[in-house]
Amino acid sequence: MSLQPFLKQRMVTARKIDKDRHERTSAAARALMEAERLTRQAKTARLREQRLAATPATKTPSPAEPPPRATGPKPPPMKKRKMTDIS
Repeated sequence: MSLQPFLKQRMVTARKIDKDRHERTSAAARALMEAERLTRQAKTARLREQRLAATPATKTPSPAEPPPRATGPKPPPMKKRKMTDIS
């Protein structure tokens, strides 16, 4: 009595079950990734709207108006070092 037909049948059944499980898992993963993508897109759109609403209308600086400069006290000038000849 040989076990070959029995083992072959069992392997085919196991492969079919594994394939079905893989397909279900893949479908669930795709659905989850799609939901996450839609959530990210909605968040991006919401944040973009908030940013655009918070920024005032773009103001074009006039050519006569100088660009803003950093203001504050200037650091004191560096002291000069004495040079000595050691030759």
